[in-house]
Amino acid sequence: MNMLRKGLKLFTSSRDFTLLMGVQFLAQAGDGIVQAALAKSIAFGGQKGFDIEGAKSPDELMRIALLIFVPYLFISPFLGVIIDRWDRRRLMFLANGLRGAVVLLIGIAGVGNVGELPLFVAFVLTLASSRVVLATKAAALPVVLENHSLVEGNAVSQLGGAVFQLGGAGFAVVATSALEVEPVVIAGALVYLAGAALAMMIKKAGEARSELTFVQEVGRVFANIADGIREVIRVPAAGAAISTYFWLRLLWSFSIVGIGFIAKDLLAGNDNVILVLTGGAGAVGAGLGFVMAARLTVRMDTPRLVLGASFVAGASVALLGAIELKASIALLVFFLGFGFFLAKISLDTMVQEALGDDFRGRAFSLYDISYNLAWVVAATLMKLWWTDSAQGALIAISGVVFLLGLFAIAQWFRRAGLLAAREAPVN
Repeated sequence: MNMLRKGLKLFTSSRDFTLLMGVQFLAQAGDGIVQAALAKSIAFGGQKGFDIEGAKSPDELMRIALLIFVPYLFISPFLGVIIDRWDRRRLMFLANGLRGAVVLLIGIAGVGNVGELPLFVAFVLTLASSRVVLATKAAALPVVLENHSLVEGNAVSQLGGAVFQLGGAGFAVVATSALEVEPVVIAGALVYLAGAALAMMIKKAGEARSELTFVQEVGRVFANIADGIREVIRVPAAGAAISTYFWLRLLWSFSIVGIGFIAKDLLAGNDNVILVLTGGAGAVGAGLGFVMAARLTVRMDTPRLVLGASFVAGASVALLGAIELKASIALLVFFLGFGFFLAKISLDTMVQEALGDDFRGRAFSLYDISYNLAWVVAATLMKLWWTDSAQGALIAISGVVFLLGLFAIAQWFRRAGLLAAREAPVN
C-alpha cells in the first residue's frame, strides 16, 4: 500500500508526470483496441493474427517475428537519435497523431475495403509508434520527475500501461462480438488522437538540442548513433542494464510462449481458462512486484535488486518449467511475472540514473533493439528445437541457461563496481 500511495502522490505533485502517463496509457489502450480489432482481419502465410505471446506454433511465432520485429531492428537506432535531438512532446504527438489519423481513415473506409496489405501496414505502424512513445516516455520520465522518485514513476508506468493495454483489448473483444469492426477501430483511433493532444500539453519533457538543418542532421545521424553506443559502453551501469534487459526479455519471450503451448495442450485449447491460468497469475505476480518495488529499493541498491528479481524469474522457470500441471503453470507464471516486472522497473531506473538526458533516447532505443532481438532469437530457438515431447524440459533448460548467464552478468556488475557494499544507515 505504501507503493500505491507514493505512486498516486506523483499524479498530484507533478502535472507533467500526469500528462506523460496519460500519453502512455492512452497510447497503450489504443493499441489494445486497434490491435485486437485488426489482428484477425489480417492473414499472412495462411494464418490470421499477430498475437506474438499467443502464437499457436513455433512456425507462427517465427512468421510474426520476421514480419514485425526484424524491420524494426534497423529503424530503432535512428529513432533514438530523434528522441535525443528533437522536441519529445512533438515526437509523441506525431507518433500518436499519425497512427490515429491512419487508423481513423481505415475505420471510415471500412476494414474490408482497404485490403490486407494496408491493414498490415497500419498494424505495424501501431506497433512501431508504441515503441516510439514508450522509449520517449522512458527518456522523458527523469525530466518530468526532476530525477526524483524514479522507481515509483517506473512502477506506475509499467503497471498502468499493462492495465490500460489489457483493458483496451478486453473492450475490443467484447465490442467486436456485438458490433462491426469499424466502430471499434474508430474508437481506438480517437483514443490515439486523445493521447496526441495530451502530449502537446506537457510543459517540459527534455530540451530540443538540434540547431542544424534537417539535411545536416540526416548527415550526422550515423555519428549520433555511434556517440550513443559509445556513451552506453563508457557508462558501466547503462551497458550492464541494457545487456541484462536483453537476457531477461529472452527468458520471458521463450518461456511465456512455451508455457502457452503447454497450457493449450493441458487444457484442450480452452482459451478462457488458459487466459485466467496464465494471464491472471502473471498479473498477480506483476502486481506484487509493483507493491514491493519501493520497499525493496530501500533495503537494497538497484543493481542488487535487478539481479535478485532476475534470479527469481530464472529459478522459477528452471524449477517449474518441466512440471506440466495446472498448479505449477500458475505458480511459474506468477513468479516469472513478479521477477520480470520488478527487474524491469529497476533496469529502467538504472539507465535513467546512469545517463544524462542528452543520451537517454539512444539508450532506450537500444532497449528496443534488445526487445525485438530477444523475440527473434526466441522464435529461432523454438523453430530449431521445440518438440511436443520435450517442451517442458526445454523450458526448464532455458531457465538453467538463463541463471548461468545471470551469474556471468553478476560478475560484470561486480567488476564494474556496481555491487559495492552499501553504507549502514545512520541512527
